[in-house]
Amino acid sequence: MIRTRTPLLPALLLSTALAVTSCGSDGDAAEGEQSPRAGSDRLIAAAEAGMERASTFGFDSAGFYTEAAVEEFRQQMEGSLAEGEADVEVDPASCEEPLAAVDWAPLLLGSDAARVDFGSETFTGTGSIEIAEIDGDDGEAAARVQEHMDHVRSLVESCPQVQLTQLDADYALEFSDVELETLRPADGDGDGTVGYARTRSLADSEEDGMIGAQILFTRAGDDVVMVSFIGEPAAAEDEFTAMAEAVTAATTEALAD
Repeated sequence: MIRTRTPLLPALLLSTALAVTSCGSDGDAAEGEQSPRAGSDRLIAAAEAGMERASTFGFDSAGFYTEAAVEEFRQQMEGSLAEGEADVEVDPASCEEPLAAVDWAPLLLGSDAARVDFGSETFTGTGSIEIAEIDGDDGEAAARVQEHMDHVRSLVESCPQVQLTQLDADYALEFSDVELETLRPADGDGDGTVGYARTRSLADSEEDGMIGAQILFTRAGDDVVMVSFIGEPAAAEDEFTAMAEAVTAATTEALAD
C-alpha cells in the first residue's frame, strides 16, 4: 500500500459551489451581465443541443458555468494538482498513478470552453456536458487530450478494483469499461470515445452509501466533449451509458454544423 496525496474523487465528478446561470431563465440577468456564460456561441449552442437531448430523458433543470466559474474551477484545480489533497492510501500501489491521472477535465485546456450541469427529480445526482476547443496550432493541447484518453484506458485495464483509505475511512472503488452502441471507440490517436463506469462504497458496506458514476470522453476533430453522471448507483449502469451516448451524439453533431 502506498501513501500519496491525491483527491479521493476526480474533481470533474465533485459537486461545486461555483456560480452558474440557469438555462433559459431571465432571472439571472444581473449575474449574467457581471459574468456571462462561458464559451463561444458555437460551444454554447452545442451544449444546449446536448441539454435538449438530456431533457428527453427527464433531465429538465440545468445551469451553465459562467466565465467566472470556469476561471475559479481552473484555479482550484491548479492548486489541487500542485499541492495535493488530504493524505490517501491507495492499494494496490500501482493504481496510484492512473487514479490520479484521470483527475482532469476539458476545461483545463485553458481554451474556449463551456459546461452545463443538469438534473432531474427522478435521479439523485448530477449530469454534465463539458466542451472545449483544441487550438489547431497547439500541439501540446492535442497531446494532453490524447494522454488523458490513454490514462482512462490504463485505469480500466489495470485497476478494476482499488481500495482507498482517507480520513480514517476505507473505500472500495470499482472501475469498468463501457460498451458503446452508437459512438466509435477511440483505439489510438485521433477521433473517438473512451469511457468508464465507476462505483465507490465504504469497504465494509458495499451497498450503503454507494455512489455511481459514468464518464464518456470524446474527441471530434478540434473539439473534446465530456459527458458524465454521478450520483445514485444506477449512474454506473448500461442505461446511463446509453443516455450519455445520446447526449454526446447530439452535442458533437451540433459542433459539426
